Order: sequence, then structure tokens, then C-alpha cells
Amino acid sequence: MAEPVLAGDGAQTNVYGEHIYKLRVTFGASSAVTYRSLGASIEKTTTTTFTVRLPKAYAEVTEFNQGWTKATGADPLSLQITTNNVATDGTLVLTSVSTNSAGTATAPADGDKVVITIGVSSDNLNDKFTG
Repeated sequence: MAEPVLAGDGAQTNVYGEHIYKLRVTFGASSAVTYRSLGASIEKTTTTTFTVRLPKAYAEVTEFNQGWTKATGADPLSLQITTNNVATDGTLVLTSVSTNSAGTATAPADGDKVVITIGVSSDNLNDKFTG
């Protein structure tokens, strides 16, 4: 029987030097947040905006995805990057918006959960592959 692969070469990507951060976030009363993440953090800025801090600055965001679990039957929400300072100080400001109300900023409900995936890179080899 073959030995199981316990540590591979990571996910395949066409982005040089890409680093993926994942945050598992739970929103509390008044949209306060608790999270689990290695290297990245998130904090409430206002009831509808949240600041993600990465451990350093990166040249560009290469991926941004999210998956919500709603605690109530309210409109589904989505996070939008409204301020991208990843190249200067490693931060992103995210705004939670309703997907059913023309993108109106809406606070997450107490108990809402979201998994956020952010890919970033600073490898100048990526600059060669532009169209």
C-alpha cells in the first residue's frame, strides 16, 4: 500500500508567488466580528464595513471569494472591496451589501458566518503576462 501524501506542493495556480489567506468570520451583535485565521485579521470599522489586515503589503489582489451562512431569513449579503490598500499597507476595506436591494450597504445579522478567501502576490514575474 502506498504512503498517503501528507504535504504536497500546494494548490496549482498560474500566479507566481501567490499567497492565499482564508478567514472564517462570525458576526456578532452590532456586526462585531470574531474570526479564525493564520496571518490575516478582520475588524469592524462601521456596522457595514470591515478592515482586513494582511501581515505585509502585496503588489496585487489575485483572488477574492466568499461563502455566507445566514443566521436569519434576511436578504443574502455579499462583501465588496471598497478600498484596496494592499499595495501600500496590506489592508482591504470590505463593505457588506444586500444582494436583493440594489447593493444597499446592510449590516450582517448576529450569527452570520462567512468564509473569505483572499489571494495576493508581489512577484514581478506576473507583470510579464499581460494582454
